[in-house]
Amino acid sequence: MCRVAAIISENTHTLLDRIERMTKSMAHGGPDGKGHAVNESLGYALGHRRLSIIDTSENAAQPMHSADRRYCISYNGEIYNYRELKEELRQLGYQFHTASDTEVLLVGYDAWGADLLPKLKGMFAFVLADNVAQKIFVARDHMGIKPLYMAKRGGDIYFSSEVKGMLAVDSSWEPNLQWRVWFLTFGFLPEPITTLENVWPIKKGHYLLYDLNTQTYQEHPWFSSLQPINQTISKEEALIKTKRIVREAVERHLVADVKLGVFLSGGIDSSLVSILASKVNPQQPIETLSIDFEDAAYSEKIHQQTVVDLIGSNHHSLVVTQNDFARAWDDIQASLDQPTTDAINNYFVCRFAKEKGCKVVLSGLGADELFGGYPSFNRTEKIARLKTLTRLQILQTGIAGVLPYPKRKIDFFKKQLAVSEYLTYRGLFTPADTARILHITEQEVWKILSTYQMPYEYDQITGAKNQVAAFECDIYMLGQLLKDADMQSMWHSVELRVPFLDLDLVNFVHQLPEHIKYPAGGHKYLIVEAFKDLLPASIVHRKKQGFVFPFETWLTNMKVMYNNLFVPAKYLTLFLKGKLSASRIWAIYLSNTYKN
Repeated sequence: MCRVAAIISENTHTLLDRIERMTKSMAHGGPDGKGHAVNESLGYALGHRRLSIIDTSENAAQPMHSADRRYCISYNGEIYNYRELKEELRQLGYQFHTASDTEVLLVGYDAWGADLLPKLKGMFAFVLADNVAQKIFVARDHMGIKPLYMAKRGGDIYFSSEVKGMLAVDSSWEPNLQWRVWFLTFGFLPEPITTLENVWPIKKGHYLLYDLNTQTYQEHPWFSSLQPINQTISKEEALIKTKRIVREAVERHLVADVKLGVFLSGGIDSSLVSILASKVNPQQPIETLSIDFEDAAYSEKIHQQTVVDLIGSNHHSLVVTQNDFARAWDDIQASLDQPTTDAINNYFVCRFAKEKGCKVVLSGLGADELFGGYPSFNRTEKIARLKTLTRLQILQTGIAGVLPYPKRKIDFFKKQLAVSEYLTYRGLFTPADTARILHITEQEVWKILSTYQMPYEYDQITGAKNQVAAFECDIYMLGQLLKDADMQSMWHSVELRVPFLDLDLVNFVHQLPEHIKYPAGGHKYLIVEAFKDLLPASIVHRKKQGFVFPFETWLTNMKVMYNNLFVPAKYLTLFLKGKLSASRIWAIYLSNTYKN
């Protein structure tokens, strides 16, 4: 796990200076080493900041060259099946000089080219230069677990693990003047939106091939969530396979040459990861880490302790207080590579992992999105009816009163945009609200939102709940949860792994019929049923809480929130009266204070 940067430019005499500035700005994500490779004759530079996880020796330093110097790579991520791939490549006659997964990428690309990518069971974003073919190969993993941004400025091309890497090249980089509309509407910046002009993420599950001679590039998908559906699989067979593939995924994600832990919130997903991880090596207790609060309403300690007692882990628990939040205020804002309403919880748990010496942590992220753990999966019939009515009809018939979310969200159906349904589930502020906050017209907000492009395969997805899964995975999880998890873990020099997003597991779930994955009224049916012999009943049947902090109380006590320049008085009043949530007041604050 590291931070990468790359530049393609004819202005070769400044390549080293620019690439050094980019990597320096991301030093928090790679405190164990740095490196730069400049090729002036071909006009490119690669940069790297290293967080040593597998093969911590200097032999695995990056950028790494192949033995014949044809290839050079700067890579961020982990390939969990690198040993198996290494053996396969040895059978083809290749030799290796390090114990790293990075070298497996170099050799694998020489052997298979872009066909290497579907073989990689892991998370990755990398830039690989081919000095003979004079091409730059750029790739991102199947779910977008690892970030990678591309930018154009003048005649130059940049790649960076963080948007702030671009600002390190030029602090006067023009802002995207529309970012606040997107942020207030979604609560984060949905891909491909960033806060800077001409800066966007490489698409998940895609690779890009840049020709250094013609200065042109093409982008291609290598992963598709549209798998052929296995219509013959039975419920029983699906449960057996779920159990096996999830077990294998967790075991794969434990490979590391450094201290490893598991985030244990006390919910089904983190509890299951902890239990399965503990069974891989029963003689060696795993490290588990939890966050707790003084306010009993937010505490999940009883559920966390249930799992700790069951598996006998070496457990660490941190009570986070109002004072902790206040002291971390400036650092939290400094950690935000992009604005988001949901990174603070990750901030504290990742900081705690670092304090306890865990350089790698496993998370339960991804299970809700893949297996149907959100209320949105059980709202599809109501939404289908809602889509057929006008707002006036909805209000007149009283249907709005029985919907399980605020009436005002019906406003997202005022116009039939591609993203209207998603925003009805998860939108933060309606277009009318956003317009008032930003002092622009509602028409302007709708015009900006109308440009949103749905995930590239969405229109081919059949089944209402499969479409919800696409919303949750390709908009919400990709744009917020994974981005926030990476942002905060790397801010604290910690690698965060997500076994529920394992390539084999994702492919398997995508091949299952909708009625088996998401039965009516079900809640993560496959996971709960497959592991009912392992999961404590008190964990399975507890009320879903999510990883939430007492932000309402904490923000109320922050003096800075009472500054009218940051939070207009009318919104502060609504917040103090309990009529505006903490996430919304935090979004208003960030929209007025966030600086690239």
